Amino acid sequence: MADTLNPLLGSLAKDPKATDDYSKEAEELIARVDTMVTAGRLEEAVEQLLGLEKKTRMASDGISTAKLVCKICSLYFNAKEWAKLKEHIIMLPKKRGQLKRSTTDMVHLAMGWLDGLDKEKKLDLINTLNEVTEGKIFVEVEKARLTQMLATIKEEEGKVEEAANLMQEVQVESFGAMERREKTEYILNQMRLVLAKKDYVRTQIISKKINPKLLDAEDFQDIKIQYNQYMIRYWLHEKSFLDVAKCYLAIFNTETVKSDEAKWKDALTAHAIYLVLAPYDNEHDDMLNRLETLESKKLDKVPVFKNLVRIFLKKEIVAWPLKDEAVIKSHPVFQESPHEGASERWELLRKRVVQHNIKVISEYYDQIHTKRLCELIGMNDKETEAELSELVCSKFVHARIDRPAGTIKFGKKQTYIDRLNSWSDNITKMLDLVENTSHLIQKEQMVHAARAKLKSKK
Repeated sequence: MADTLNPLLGSLAKDPKATDDYSKEAEELIARVDTMVTAGRLEEAVEQLLGLEKKTRMASDGISTAKLVCKICSLYFNAKEWAKLKEHIIMLPKKRGQLKRSTTDMVHLAMGWLDGLDKEKKLDLINTLNEVTEGKIFVEVEKARLTQMLATIKEEEGKVEEAANLMQEVQVESFGAMERREKTEYILNQMRLVLAKKDYVRTQIISKKINPKLLDAEDFQDIKIQYNQYMIRYWLHEKSFLDVAKCYLAIFNTETVKSDEAKWKDALTAHAIYLVLAPYDNEHDDMLNRLETLESKKLDKVPVFKNLVRIFLKKEIVAWPLKDEAVIKSHPVFQESPHEGASERWELLRKRVVQHNIKVISEYYDQIHTKRLCELIGMNDKETEAELSELVCSKFVHARIDRPAGTIKFGKKQTYIDRLNSWSDNITKMLDLVENTSHLIQKEQMVHAARAKLKSKK
């Protein structure tokens, strides 16, 4: 039996103070009814227990009431009177002034029987207990556990969607009485089920219920890995490769992964690949530089992927196919397992290489012929124009295509304000040069005049 009710619920889980103590009478009756049951007088024994239960309930004697209620249920359970057991489990908590202690202990007792029952009776008892715990805040944790048991049964039957629908509505994040690890594992189970039914919107909603700082605790390392693996599946569906890379970095920074070379190599190389696949921006560039700087020693052990990172940091044109294409393509990121879409990711890598090459060319050329650009990046006119147009639209580079002339001009088009500022800067520089020149001329004149005076004196 539960010695204390959920302490974090405060007054919501407290029973009134007892006015009488029936513990002695209760113990004597409980001892006596066993003899009566052995003699085949089960109903008579229950009648006597119910009579004393009423007195203890009215006197708010929670301990004695709980013992009597649990004894009634135990008698029917041992006698295999399932119909009467369910009837009394539902009836006893509904009695006037029923104490929270007795209801909680009865639910705990009944939940202890579930593992030893066959599937049909287990389902029946779970549904009965769900009915009893519905709407009662002092047994909200038990209600959540029962829902999880029911969802597990549904999942084993192949009814994943039904299991997910049962679990997704349970708001365990607000349960103060549930331990933080159990609560986090419960939320992870919700994420797993909604991902199984491909409900990605709800996956994101549920994922926000977990505090990221909590995952940094030493005893949460396994949960942190599992959480990030689920988030990887979500971000891959959203095509957000930068977030996928962040998830792999979080897995890599887990102590249990860092202590296993095979695991950290998988996480680090996946992080590097997804970082390369992410569209270019300031954060992406910063993460690439930090990866090469902070993890250089570990990257030395995976030289192929270190070179891949360096390719996108250097301002040099990269040839396609890549030098170590076979090794890179054999990585799990470019396989259909564990995540689908391998061919799309490989095509995206080629696209990122092309974009990198165009970016490099734009920094070295002000104007280039379209034919020459096609030769440099290894694509035809149509593909080159499509890639360049996409980069211009995303403001990755600034360029203008002149189709009739067959040329491409790089650089941002100046506005009238930019032109005025540029003209003003040029005028300022010119005047500074004129002033410096005048000072130098004046200085030379003074030097020559001084020398002339010295010569005339001699």
